[in-house]
Amino acid sequence: MTTEPLERSSLGSLGLLPTRTGDGRTMVGHVIVCRAGSGEDDTIALWHLDTEGLRTGAWVKPAAVALADAGTARSLLGLCERKALLAWGPTGAVTALRALEEVAGVAHTDRGACAVTIPELLAEIAGIRAAFAKRVAEEKAVKKSIVELEWAIDLPDPLPATVEQLERLTGFGELVAPTEAATEALRISRLGGWVVQRWRETAVALGRAYLRATFGQPTVLAPRWESRLADAYAGRR
Repeated sequence: MTTEPLERSSLGSLGLLPTRTGDGRTMVGHVIVCRAGSGEDDTIALWHLDTEGLRTGAWVKPAAVALADAGTARSLLGLCERKALLAWGPTGAVTALRALEEVAGVAHTDRGACAVTIPELLAEIAGIRAAFAKRVAEEKAVKKSIVELEWAIDLPDPLPATVEQLERLTGFGELVAPTEAATEALRISRLGGWVVQRWRETAVALGRAYLRATFGQPTVLAPRWESRLADAYAGRR
């Protein structure tokens, strides 16, 4: 398995706290929920991914247990509290969580309201990079010494439309975990970490004073991304 190293130190160099949004609200990270497999291999996997793109916890339960025992269901739901749901598309995860709520006997929560999807996160970052490039071009028209922005990894246009397309872009190798659900959760978590790194590179560009004057101070994650995480924390979703 190939993963990309993530540096915690870079947040400190930007003067940022990993649990604070640009507007001062609290956020703690993401939860990835996957249900997959059949028969005895039907499992539910939960992964935690923090705001720095690092995996901080993993749990896998047989669906036959999680969807039959109220205590187990409540325990899994508790692992989702205050975190935004991260997925490629949230439908499957929301369905699994709704089933757990039924078994746990708790009120339904609109988990999708604070979900973040990898395609929309990539689109937000690509849009911000484009806005930065436009501002750099404007500055360069006045000051010829201005240099173009260069990214460690460019985001293609169009952006990847499938998980497989994004994995080809990342260069990650084949991934196999003990269960199908765990494999999918790990797959999403490492892609999520990769996207965090693309934002980190983008935020560093705000070291240019004229970009910072136009777009504001660097943030841990892209603005809409942070907002979803903060909403999840505040709403205990």
